[in-house]
Amino acid sequence: MSPKQPKSHKRNGISRRDFLNGVSIAIGGSMLGMGRSDLTYAGAGAYYPPALTGMRGSHPGSFEVAHGVVKGKHWEGGRSDEQFDLIIVGAGISGLSAAYFYRRDVDPDARILILDNHDDFGGHAKRNEFSLDGETLIGFGGTMLVESPRGYPQVARDLIQELGVTYDTDEAFNHFDRFREMGLTSGYFLDKETFGADRVIVDDLSVPEALAAMPLSDRAKADIRRLFADKITYLDSQTTAERKWILETLSYRDYLKQYAGMGEEALAIIQKRPEGVWAIGADACPAWLAWDSGYPGFGDIDLGELTIAGTGGHSDSDRVRFPDGNATIARLLVTRLVPETTPARSVDDVVTAVFDYSVLDQPANPTCIRLNSTVVRTAHRGGDLNAPVDVTYVKNGKATTVAATKVIWAGYHAMLPYVCPDLTPQQTALLSTSVRAPLVYVSVLLKNWRAIAESQAWRLNCPGSFFQYAMLTHPVSYGDYRYAQTPDDPVILHMQHIPLAPGEPAADQFRIGRARLLETPFSTFEDNIREQCGRMYGPAGFDPDRDIGGITVNRWSHGYAYSTHPETGEVAWYPEHWEGGKPWVEGRGSIGNIAIAGTDAASNAMTEAAIEQAHRAVSGMTER
Repeated sequence: MSPKQPKSHKRNGISRRDFLNGVSIAIGGSMLGMGRSDLTYAGAGAYYPPALTGMRGSHPGSFEVAHGVVKGKHWEGGRSDEQFDLIIVGAGISGLSAAYFYRRDVDPDARILILDNHDDFGGHAKRNEFSLDGETLIGFGGTMLVESPRGYPQVARDLIQELGVTYDTDEAFNHFDRFREMGLTSGYFLDKETFGADRVIVDDLSVPEALAAMPLSDRAKADIRRLFADKITYLDSQTTAERKWILETLSYRDYLKQYAGMGEEALAIIQKRPEGVWAIGADACPAWLAWDSGYPGFGDIDLGELTIAGTGGHSDSDRVRFPDGNATIARLLVTRLVPETTPARSVDDVVTAVFDYSVLDQPANPTCIRLNSTVVRTAHRGGDLNAPVDVTYVKNGKATTVAATKVIWAGYHAMLPYVCPDLTPQQTALLSTSVRAPLVYVSVLLKNWRAIAESQAWRLNCPGSFFQYAMLTHPVSYGDYRYAQTPDDPVILHMQHIPLAPGEPAADQFRIGRARLLETPFSTFEDNIREQCGRMYGPAGFDPDRDIGGITVNRWSHGYAYSTHPETGEVAWYPEHWEGGKPWVEGRGSIGNIAIAGTDAASNAMTEAAIEQAHRAVSGMTER
């Protein structure tokens, strides 16, 4: 399904600043991605990526060199006289954690170089900043929270505690009670193209008043009442083995259609339900995964002894949120690796600190973080797996080769076979089973949120719209950073879009969606943001031209990390309960002095997996 093209939207109220927050800044991102170090940023007088708006995430300039490698382009690098004990490819949380573990556990005096193709560190843990009337507002552009830290593996728990993150942080500093006290809740926005009329529905769809307000047929309302009441076990007559087989072989959509008797209108309501968590729609989300995620339609189904993970959802107290999502964790790691970037060390101080990016890559640094640098080759010298490793990267259009005793690859696994000639054909095949789901997280600066308060929904699920949800950013305060006190204050609205191709197998949808995403210009996102916000909140007085102060589109062509079955292409949604071979485990073994980290090594996009795989890679080096 191609991006929805909105109707013409008037722009005569767009200020010069609005324009700079859109197309022109996206052009600046393109220049920056090519390695320009002398650019200035909106809201800052020096190189400071968090304040850059427009097209972010996989921004223009961050991926072209890598795509060139995949297509067979070759770079010869001039040799640098720099010497490093360890080179890490990837400055996301896994790469930064690997540097931290290596310095802590292996060699506190090691010389470490971290290379990354993006213009900022943190990977998918992206920080978005806006400046309005002298006030800085902070949002997340990717990894948004620490999920269930009490259940983290020990090495990940230890690390975040060493960084000063405590499990009660969320309980102490969140303001969800402010929403509740104002009578705000979650709701739905039904668009006229899909459901016949634009309508904001506040409350759960099992509530009679909410159902009555829906612009749907009586049949659809009855279906939705049954679905969200979730009192019927539709597989009651089947045996346990039959139930398991049905849930394992059908998609969530097909299960609801065949066994719950849901019509097309009800199915349209549920189609995008799994996208926020799994980056896939109900048409390709396995029914067992929907059951395990706590989605409606299964009643009190008994599956006997559980053979899959029982996540089912988490309470707010099981989560730790920061204004910039898990970018705070990346920033805390950088304060330990390159202390000169900021005097801040505590969570409260780091949340509001402005980092000095000019000191990230200085010759005197024990650890150097070199951004805008895409690795195009990593190989043992002379093909000897016991020899030092030469790493060639491209920055400013120029290729340079640096050497290290050891290397950790913390980038995409499917990319490694294109840059590392030392891989065996078997390991190449294993790494190539990795597939990434495309994601788009948008941050919209609102000059006030009076219309949202008036609508009574701080979060809207939008099952038929370009963006499948819109929600106010995490209501949290740390140190000097205070969340919006009243609806008259500016705030960030987050929206999410998952580019997919419904009807195709999940892995194919990811591949098709990635290609479409790179072809979708910033203007398409901006037009859809303005139109959808106007239609959702316009009846409550919202004017997109007047009330939007800035837009940042965080495009992640390679988002959530999954592995696939090498023959069937089936996606490993829960890697710990995957039956048969685990290509991500078999493929992550070291190649001589090159170790492999990153979330692909766990087939799990979560922060704890990034940390755990970094620790495994470093620990493996000490065993050689």
